[in-house]
Amino acid sequence: MQESHSIIDGMGSAALLPAAQVPPPAYNGVPWLDRALAAGLTAMNVTMGIRGVAQGADDFRAYLHSVHGYLSYFELEPRLLHVLRASDITRAKAEGRLGIIFGCQGLASKLDGDPSLILIMARLGQRIMQLAYNERDALGCGCLEPEDSGLTEFGRVCIREIDDARMVVDLAHAGPRTAREAIEFARRTPVITHANVRALRQHPRNVPDEVLAALAARGGVIGITAYAPFSEKVPKRRPTLDDMIDHIAYVADRWGVDHVGLGSDFFEGESWVRFERFFRRRYPAIVGDYDINTVYVEGFERANDYPALPAALRRRGFGEADIAKVLGGNFVRVFNEVWGEG
Repeated sequence: MQESHSIIDGMGSAALLPAAQVPPPAYNGVPWLDRALAAGLTAMNVTMGIRGVAQGADDFRAYLHSVHGYLSYFELEPRLLHVLRASDITRAKAEGRLGIIFGCQGLASKLDGDPSLILIMARLGQRIMQLAYNERDALGCGCLEPEDSGLTEFGRVCIREIDDARMVVDLAHAGPRTAREAIEFARRTPVITHANVRALRQHPRNVPDEVLAALAARGGVIGITAYAPFSEKVPKRRPTLDDMIDHIAYVADRWGVDHVGLGSDFFEGESWVRFERFFRRRYPAIVGDYDINTVYVEGFERANDYPALPAALRRRGFGEADIAKVLGGNFVRVFNEVWGEG
């Protein structure tokens, strides 16, 4: 990999597990953070709170506990950098550190009807706000709802607050109508941090062309994910990294390379107990036939594998400037636009 490439993972899930406050485990005896830095990862969006990475009530107190955990981790681990503005990503790259971007997966339960908490979250360092998870909530509909009724008035109130606080609106997991309406309503550039293309793989978590077109028209970016169920070509046959690259190429070919990035959805801290008993039981339409050992595409499965991306993109015909955009430049552009430098 060229030293100039910064890698920004639009959904790295967790550098510190909620409640337990432990990093993801070592692999082959090498700690997770060592592996991520050695692989060239520059910055990652992490999930604050419970939804998507743990079990329990995903309320504001749980969110505060995860903030406290990360702030404590920053004090103890100098190789981490809390990303508050786009220039912090450049700084992380220059200093050989890992930038941590506070995001979330689902916002409604954290707010419990109180949008004034959004400004408080921003002051605590929150920078990316995902509106919905898989179900209908107070802001809109998730992708598993059979009827997507769209963005609610409370959702519009929250987007106004997110825009005013200069945070990024994230529409991963949202239903198509909710996503389209949020893209149209948001004043600042929105993103979809982690999802794939529905035209290539009919899966509820993948994004239809009309949503991708609307996103691109607003200057947004979709982070293509390594989640195997979203890249599957042949039923019950695990896809490969090249199958994932198909989704990157599809977006680049139709709407331009400026609108596609990486959102791996890697979660090396996942418990096989939670995966099997909670996640599979609750969301079988998401996981399908995959288990904790096969749920990522073959060849791109953990932090060690980021160096495989540039070679895979070159094989597909991407030039170095476009590779730099896909690996991180496009997300940095949006972050500059929304967060600013101040």
